[in-house]
Order: sequence, then C-alpha cells, then structure tokens
Amino acid sequence: MPILDSDIIIAYFRNIPKAVKVIEKLVEEQSIIKTTIFNVAELYKGAYLSSKIEENLKQIENFLHSISIIDFTISDAKIYAKISSKLRKKGESIGDFDELIASIAINNKETIYTRNIGHYERIPQISLQNWE
Repeated sequence: MPILDSDIIIAYFRNIPKAVKVIEKLVEEQSIIKTTIFNVAELYKGAYLSSKIEENLKQIENFLHSISIIDFTISDAKIYAKISSKLRKKGESIGDFDELIASIAINNKETIYTRNIGHYERIPQISLQNWE
C-alpha cells in the first residue's frame, strides 16, 4: 500500500499532471491511499505559510477525508531512534520529519511515493517509489 509523501500531495493540489496521474491510478486500482501524521503536519504548515490560508486548509481537509492517516506509535519511535542515530553518526541526517515518516513506512511495511529518493535511500529496508 502506498504512503504519499508531502511532495506528491502538494503536486496533486497544484494539478501537476504526473502526480494527478499517479494518484488517480491508485484510486482506480482501489489501493488504500495513506499518508503519515507527519506529512499532515507538513501540509498544514505549508497552508499557514501561504497567502491563501483558508483555501489551502479546505483543500487539505477535503483530501484528508479521502485517505487514511497513519499515526506514530512506540514501535515507530524505536525504529526512528535507530534510523536517526545511525544517519547522524555517519553525518547523513535527512531531517527529523523524513526520518519519522520513514520509520512509519518501515514498521508498517509500506512504500513511500516520493520524489525525494536521494534522502530516503540512505535508509536500509525502506521501500520507495519515485512518482516523477
């Protein structure tokens, strides 16, 4: 099952053809489309930073009603801590949110649909799909 990263959701909101096509195909295939609670936070942050706050908030809320949101668990926290410490020791940290998102994907055996392959591929055991 796919976990949509923030970049594909934002591209979908902006009607970027590749993102729209990928999400429409997932819907046609009756895939259970998911994102993480951290992606939701990123979307809301972007809305509050934008010049069209109310419009963007409504778009986010409408979209979130049509997908599943994966919460963060203690098991995810343990995986996150392991990922983050290993990356930092190697000087390859990718940022807390991406590490948190990765931990959820790994723990739930899900594939992240993203174009940030360079970030995520530093993490062993992660399943990625470049939507671009």
